[in-house]
Amino acid sequence: MSKSTLNTLSTIFGLIAGGSSLLGSTGLINHQIAGTIGGLATALLGYLVQQPAAGEQPQPQK
Repeated sequence: MSKSTLNTLSTIFGLIAGGSSLLGSTGLINHQIAGTIGGLATALLGYLVQQPAAGEQPQPQK
């Protein structure tokens, strides 16, 4: 994926995670649902930030 695509997806999943946390804490949605949505979005975000952009060399582990 291109760096632009990775940045866009990371922003979207970050907004989903933060938004679900906010809605759950204010009681607008069920706390369990908010936790599930936030957890899934955070997991996907963690996966995306580890992916090298197209054309970039992956960095060696230290």
